[in-house]
Amino acid sequence: MVSITKLTVTNAKRIDAANWLTVRDVFGPQEIPDPSPRGDCVVQADTGPQNNAAEWSQIAWNGADPIPGKPNQRRIRRQTTAKTTITASIGSTSQRCILWTLWADVSVLTTGPRPPQAKPWSEGEAIPGPDQCGAFEVPAFSMGRNARGQIVAFAKLLPSGVGRIIDAAKKHTLFSIRRQLTAHDYVDGAPSKHKKSFGDWLDDTLLAMQVLTSVSNDELYDTDAPDLPVATQTAETYNNFRQWLEWDGQPCSNYAYWYFQARWKDQQVTLKDVGQGSITLPQQAFYKKP
Repeated sequence: MVSITKLTVTNAKRIDAANWLTVRDVFGPQEIPDPSPRGDCVVQADTGPQNNAAEWSQIAWNGADPIPGKPNQRRIRRQTTAKTTITASIGSTSQRCILWTLWADVSVLTTGPRPPQAKPWSEGEAIPGPDQCGAFEVPAFSMGRNARGQIVAFAKLLPSGVGRIIDAAKKHTLFSIRRQLTAHDYVDGAPSKHKKSFGDWLDDTLLAMQVLTSVSNDELYDTDAPDLPVATQTAETYNNFRQWLEWDGQPCSNYAYWYFQARWKDQQVTLKDVGQGSITLPQQAFYKKP
């Protein structure tokens, strides 16, 4: 008796026995370059015992679009987020798979309360500010006062329910909330060049401050709190950040931009500012050399 033996999906990753996941293929140029193959997903049905054209002609499909001349395949376009159920049947036998087309909306919270599921800043800082997003002054061991910009990056997964599937399959660790920065730091009136200053979009990802276990609610979080460099007379920091979400190394969101800038002189914070978007990074220090 002829039967459907299995279904496979191209340009997708198998999550469990029934579910597959693909990342949305953004129409037109990609904001974040991705070397992964572009184009539609193709669902292919294998049949038994011969897996040939005569058997394929008996397949009854439900879901997805036909491909002319290929009766054992169906096409699923992935320009929009979706949950697509595909069934292939021959007589009383059938196989079913579900394809989730994933994307995420990433935003950065720079004011207001910390989301309860996000990690508190106290887990990453010895002297945190209040349990709020925003720019704050905090005590500093050698500087008297320091400035800190406390933010939470928030990724909302689409379509609704995809996180429960990923969580049930214990695949949430394939997510990473990436962060890069471009920064200009000045200490005592001179450029302070280090591994995260005066470079072009340097990696600043910190897995320890991410929360991926909230994926069952279609939500992921990343907490950050940049501050001023250590100085004796003046300190300045100007930072642009961009964050995005990756699934199994593949970008699945656009960039979300935020900035932090601060100044310090004579044991006092003279500027503290954090917000969404970007700023122009100054090419010289605000405070002159002593």
